[in-house]
Order: sequence, then C-alpha cells, then structure tokens
Amino acid sequence: MFEKEFESLLKSLTELRESTTELRESNKELRESQRQTDAQMKQTDERLDRLCKQVGGISNNNGDVAEEFFWNALKDKKELNGIKLDYSDKNVHRRKGNTEDEFDILLWNGSAVIIVETKYKVHPNHLSALKEKKIPNFRKLFPDKNDHKIYAAIAGFSIPDELVDEAKESGFFVFKQSGDNLLIENADNIQAF
Repeated sequence: MFEKEFESLLKSLTELRESTTELRESNKELRESQRQTDAQMKQTDERLDRLCKQVGGISNNNGDVAEEFFWNALKDKKELNGIKLDYSDKNVHRRKGNTEDEFDILLWNGSAVIIVETKYKVHPNHLSALKEKKIPNFRKLFPDKNDHKIYAAIAGFSIPDELVDEAKESGFFVFKQSGDNLLIENADNIQAF
C-alpha cells in the first residue's frame, strides 16, 4: 500500500514538474510577445507623434494664411465703417501679471480700438472666446486704452451662416474673403521670359 501511494506521489510530482516546465515556457513566450507588442506600440506612438505634428503644421499654416490675407486687407485702411484709423499692428503679444494674450490684428485711433481675431474656419468657441476672453484681457493688458471704445471683429475664410448671424447679434464686425482680391507687389518690374 505504501508503494502505491509512493508511486502516486512520484507520478504527481512528475506531472507537477512537467506542468511547471510548460508554465515557464508559456511565460517565456508571453514575455517575448509582450516585448514585441511594446516595440510595436512604441513605433505606433512615434508615427502618431509625427502625424500630429504634420496635422498641427497644416492647421498652423492655414491660420497663418488667414492672418496674412486679412492683415494685407486691413493694414492700410484709413477708415472702417465710419471709424477713422490711425494705426495697425499684427500679432501683438502682451503679458501683465497672470494675464497674457495675443491679438491677431489691432486697428486703432485716439478713441477707438478694433480687435480682429482671424481664423481659417470660424467655430462657435471662437466667438465666445473673443467676447469672454479677448476683450476683457485687452482691457487688463492695455490700461492706457481703457477710455477707448472697443470694437471686435471675427475674420475668416469660412464662417457658417449661423455664426455670421451670432457675430452680428454680438455686435462684432464680420470679415470674409470676397472674390479674387489680388495684390501685385511688383507691378512696375515685370519681365517677359
């Protein structure tokens, strides 16, 4: 009887040893698979980072195009809707204490300022940011202009009709591209080839 129990115990130990060996092999395969997955995820993360940078670059370029277009259209304006203009600036960045902001285009005279926010495509949050952030920040950052009337404008290549209506209801100027406005910088120095 003792022999049977001993044989049974030996058999169980052998099976346990085989199971342990199989488990070690399985764990080794699992670790290798995890290492491969980690390497693939790292490659995927790197690709996503590059893609995000490219998309961000496209978005920034579109914004730059819109800013340049509207700057060229507004920088030499002497009057806008009855408001005489003496000065124009673009990309004005200012910080005072905890308040910091950048203004795409500023047009002003001795008694009025027009803050122009330019976007390639205008979204609803752009209008609320103009009203709730840009105008109050301008007042904080330019205390010397606190006695000026502050006007706001949204400028964009693409502005959905409902946002045009919302901007008008808010009392904003709305600037859109119209037609084929083209400026020839070197008209007096053209050559035929």
